[in-house]
Amino acid sequence: MPNKKIRLLQIIPSLDIGGAQRFLVDLCKNFDKEKFEIAVCVLVRKTHSFLESELRRNRIPMFFLNLRWTFHPLTISRLTNLFKSFKPDVIHTHLRAIRYVLIPSHLARIPVHIHTIHNLAKYDTSFFFRGLNRMAFKYLNVIPVSISKEVARSVKATYGVDSVVIYNGIPSREYFRDRRKGDNLIKILNIGKFKKAKNHLLLVEAFSKAVKEMPNLRLHLVGDGSLRRKVENRVKKLGLEEKVFFWGWRSDIPEILADCDIFALSSDWEGFGIVLIEAMASGKPIVATDVGGIPEVVEDEITGILVPPRDPEALANAILRLAKDEKLRKEFGERGREKAIKEFDIKIAVKNYERVYLQNLEMRQRWKNSL
Repeated sequence: MPNKKIRLLQIIPSLDIGGAQRFLVDLCKNFDKEKFEIAVCVLVRKTHSFLESELRRNRIPMFFLNLRWTFHPLTISRLTNLFKSFKPDVIHTHLRAIRYVLIPSHLARIPVHIHTIHNLAKYDTSFFFRGLNRMAFKYLNVIPVSISKEVARSVKATYGVDSVVIYNGIPSREYFRDRRKGDNLIKILNIGKFKKAKNHLLLVEAFSKAVKEMPNLRLHLVGDGSLRRKVENRVKKLGLEEKVFFWGWRSDIPEILADCDIFALSSDWEGFGIVLIEAMASGKPIVATDVGGIPEVVEDEITGILVPPRDPEALANAILRLAKDEKLRKEFGERGREKAIKEFDIKIAVKNYERVYLQNLEMRQRWKNSL
């Protein structure tokens, strides 16, 4: 499409805080504005999150459908009207947004529909909606993109289709910060939503074991979610209120990462783990569970330490090993930063998505010309 900008509409259920939402915002900010006219459709109401503010500052239009119940007749009519007014050449859906756009995109005859799968397929959605996704990928020309090779394997096993692998990315140089260390505390940081997959309780149990041996350890938990109260109660029961800190969601993640010594992720499953590359770009060593796409990000004994899932002893031992060895922390951190810049910068992801958009638009155009 050499004579006009490609109209690209990113669609996501909400812009609350999460890895997929953070990635979408960075993606939109870094597309070539000479090639693409970009907008974002959000299915629900404004939440006035800092991600919305970030898009606004970068003059990226946002359309809010103001839906309380997303499976509603208004969903089809509002999306159809938006498609007819914006006239996107490509729609790119994230998370559960795929299920709501299938009928409207067909009615509006959208040329290309890309969908990013942000988690292992069996955890991505319910049994019913996995059936809907299978139909979309096999019969409705929706092109799946997986965020890791492990996610792609799960997509093949669940849906019987191949998918392009495009790793999520971050603006890696924004995470270069100098640390002002003024104490002898060893700070362990976790960032993530308090939900089952993240298994914060495992991290708290491991920390309770490690801190008995090293009383100068501190654990900082950034995030919120339905299981936060349960984790807070466990911290109180273990008598760790003065050593474990809950910070809620924060917009100053690069600064928070700069102030920690070790980044820890205790997930039971994980499609990729964008917080890992944020920590790596910050030069921090990683302790993480060996699940899902994590081994594609963190190289065991190279940029961090991988441990079996649901094993508090192994996680505690890994934390202690790094906490006691400043030289090892520095070595892992430096290698991690190099890897984040080389493999996971947002510009790499942008380039790969632009290629997928253009290839599929060209295929669509050739198909139309052959009729």
